[in-house]
Amino acid sequence: MQVIEMKNKLIEKIKTLEEEKSVLLEEVRQLREVVELSEKAKELENEVYKLKGEVEVLKGRIPRELLYELGESESPTIREYEEEEAMEEACLNCEEEESL
Repeated sequence: MQVIEMKNKLIEKIKTLEEEKSVLLEEVRQLREVVELSEKAKELENEVYKLKGEVEVLKGRIPRELLYELGESESPTIREYEEEEAMEEACLNCEEEESL
């Protein structure tokens, strides 16, 4: 009788361990996916940051004369650039007035 009881306990233990193994394998798979997605998101954030910097550099290299020649056919990006520059100039004027 004791042998049968030991056998049943071992079978139950094996069954429990196999279930735990399945749960852990699934958790590992999901965690690996999270890590992979996190790394991809970070890479994309870095790329976007670099591209935004490049856009600003290129905007700064566009001659003002060209911006004015474009007039109504200018792109929204160029309009935004001019608006930003106007705001910066206004802020500089305010700072100069405050310092006087």
